[in-house]
Amino acid sequence: MVQSSGILPIAKSSFEVKEWVLPQSGFEGWFLPGQGEPYADCGMFWYRGCLHVEDHEQDGLFEEFHHKVYVKRVKRTCARAVCPTCYESWAGKEAGKIEWRLKAWTGRGQAIHLVVSVPQRLWWKPISELRVEAYKWAKRGGFIGGSCIPHPFRESEDGRWYFSPHFHLIGFGWIRNADKIYEESGWIVHNEGVRESVFHTALYQLSHAGVHEKKHTVTWFGALSYNKLRCPPIPEKEPDRCPLCGRELVELRWVGEGDPPDCGEEFYWDSVGWVEAPKKFFVFV
Repeated sequence: MVQSSGILPIAKSSFEVKEWVLPQSGFEGWFLPGQGEPYADCGMFWYRGCLHVEDHEQDGLFEEFHHKVYVKRVKRTCARAVCPTCYESWAGKEAGKIEWRLKAWTGRGQAIHLVVSVPQRLWWKPISELRVEAYKWAKRGGFIGGSCIPHPFRESEDGRWYFSPHFHLIGFGWIRNADKIYEESGWIVHNEGVRESVFHTALYQLSHAGVHEKKHTVTWFGALSYNKLRCPPIPEKEPDRCPLCGRELVELRWVGEGDPPDCGEEFYWDSVGWVEAPKKFFVFV
């Protein structure tokens, strides 16, 4: 069994796409993640916590919690694929969606990772057309359906990115006749095997996938397409709660002297200096 152990979730976070990798026609608008502009507050920290110190009676083994504010530091993210600061959050969110939909499949078999590479004679075609052809050859090889992530570029040994379109598919099927498909069409259908972790496999592929302002990076086809597989919505994440009193955390604002305390992701602090942030509201005129 081929496993995904050892595959880093994000291993392509410091790349730059040069203009020379882009073809003359047909592929304008496709880039690697993180090539756009961040928002002004991307990557900045804000705070959630609990001010109900009257109910914080416990003491830890090595730390005093008694009558202290619980504070959790959170990094602000726009979760956009084009943002150089936040694209990893986008990749994580999309990988979670892929994992959830694959779990909704009730058919037989384990999820596999399939790579479908485009013959060079067809590189002039748009990615959207090549993606449809990739569906066809994957099905011809025995892939019954799943997700599809376009990769317009590959990385050379010297770290440069060059144009070489291919597609990463995660889904179900039993791959056969790959040699015959290549002889007939020039398309390469390569089975990477069963995945130990669908999430981390998808996360890694999304970290250097093709992104476009007007087109989806992740699409679904075959037995797992939107018109064939009804998938329940992903449950909403449970709200963060105070580990001392169980109340839901609220946004906090530091009004004490100097910068906010820098004590890690979670910490306890004297109540002086922390207040609840004003509620956001909109005025309609």
